[in-house]
Amino acid sequence: AVVSTQSTGASLALAGPFVTPALRRHVLPYVPATETTVELIFKELRAVPSSRFIDLGSGDGRVVIEAAKKGFPIAHGIELNIWLVLFSRWKSLVSGTSGRTAFKRADLWKYDLSSYNTIVVFGGESMMEEISQKLKRETKPDTDIIACRFPLDETIWTADKLIEDGPNPLWRYRQI
Repeated sequence: AVVSTQSTGASLALAGPFVTPALRRHVLPYVPATETTVELIFKELRAVPSSRFIDLGSGDGRVVIEAAKKGFPIAHGIELNIWLVLFSRWKSLVSGTSGRTAFKRADLWKYDLSSYNTIVVFGGESMMEEISQKLKRETKPDTDIIACRFPLDETIWTADKLIEDGPNPLWRYRQI
């Protein structure tokens, strides 16, 4: 019985970060960005010395790491799943980008976005209205935003461009 209890406890500890998102108001499963999606994001976004980049729901860190490789001096990712945060930090270290990246376990609804001028959002359809409002409140003029898979609320934002990637479209927005 002791072995079974320990094994169950360990299983829950490992599975918890992957299961608990289903208990939140917006269910946001981890779905990694495709290579094509990452390429299209950085065809649209250009780094300048004042760039402050953030990926909301950064998953395994691939978009943040690519931002650092593309010259963004500050590239951050926030993610609820601690295992994905730790994995992202490890990947960043191995890729040689850890000096320009930071990954934090954080709730995007409570995280202040006002210091960022380049934002990538991988969100679920159910959260896009709410994230649209948050972005409108917290971003400054000339902030570039890429929404992946689902658009921002069209009553709040007007897309500058739709970038097709088959089942993974991207929308580009700019705060004015």
